[in-house]
Amino acid sequence: MTRPLRIALVGGFGNGNFGNDASLKTALLMIQRRLPGAQVESICDEPSVVTERLGIDATRIARRPTGWLKHLDTALLRIPSGSYNWLRAFWILRRFDALLFPGTGVFDDYRTGPMGFPAQVFRWSVVARLMGRKLLFYGVGAGPIINPVSRFFLRIAAACANYRSYRDSGSKAFMESIGLDEHNSAVIPDIVIGKPTAEAPPVRTAAPFTIGLGVMSYRGWRKDEAIGADYQDKLVRFVRWAEAQGHSVRLLVAEPSDMRAFQRLKQRLGDNIDRGGDEMMVLADVMQAIRSCDLVIASRFHILIAGLKLSRPCISLSYGPKHDLLLAEAGVGEFCQPADYFDFDLLVRHIETIAADPPRYSAIVAERVTAMREQLAAAEDAIVAALLRQPR
Repeated sequence: MTRPLRIALVGGFGNGNFGNDASLKTALLMIQRRLPGAQVESICDEPSVVTERLGIDATRIARRPTGWLKHLDTALLRIPSGSYNWLRAFWILRRFDALLFPGTGVFDDYRTGPMGFPAQVFRWSVVARLMGRKLLFYGVGAGPIINPVSRFFLRIAAACANYRSYRDSGSKAFMESIGLDEHNSAVIPDIVIGKPTAEAPPVRTAAPFTIGLGVMSYRGWRKDEAIGADYQDKLVRFVRWAEAQGHSVRLLVAEPSDMRAFQRLKQRLGDNIDRGGDEMMVLADVMQAIRSCDLVIASRFHILIAGLKLSRPCISLSYGPKHDLLLAEAGVGEFCQPADYFDFDLLVRHIETIAADPPRYSAIVAERVTAMREQLAAAEDAIVAALLRQPR
């Protein structure tokens, strides 16, 4: 009797990032549908959350001591915890045939140093290669990687893989720029787009509109408080402008860390209007809120994904190339600008352009997203074949 394929889904899951958790769920559902006999677990940030929500066993991606032992570990350059986590990775990987990183921004260093997530990706990838386990990166994001040590870790991790595909052409080009041979690596849409979604009601044809506004605790790539203050000030200004035009604004929150910005924004607005946001715990909650919106403005990548899946025209206040590439693929690439000190007047012009013919832009998005889903259906064949192949 053939032993079932044992797969570990690896990533920053369970820590409150709605997009990451949606990527995990999408990959799990795909494996359960395409490889029904496979045994699937997760190696992640918060195992208890993943197990509770998805019903699969999960293991913490890394462990560090607490209290005074943590301070001692830091003083010793994390050598004790690092050594323990390397040995632990070898022990855990004995029970798996394949490690799969599904979606998410694996190959970047947004808000992390080299000893954070880059070191974890490096460790698990190298151990998988040394133990002869299959290592696959499925529709992941890449770049930028600012820290040179992080860049070294992530380049080596990618080189260990049996299979790589990327969620946009910019990610693939970035990995080529740091020395990877990517001629066999496919570019596919973000895998969350492929998860089935119930049809949304049509957008309104004329004003007033309901605008979904993603609220993010944004302070730049490396936490610049001046950027954060400017970003918050302009969100307040935008809400007041939109409501003066007769529009409604529904606030969208895509991870717990953004709740601080959400509460601060509500306090500064100083009214009793129910703007939503408090009840959002997973990406499905965000999508439910977007169903009542006619267009979406966001910086969080997966709020944009949610809006596009529901055929909503989207406007991006971008903090990386992935946002602009996503909206370009969705046919609304003109509605992007950098989040850092963003141009308020340009944002208003974008709103006015969409407001002149919302059904037209909604139809463009719907057509492009349908094409993306067809691409992802074909991409599933490739990842399943890679999971079934013998490791090199």
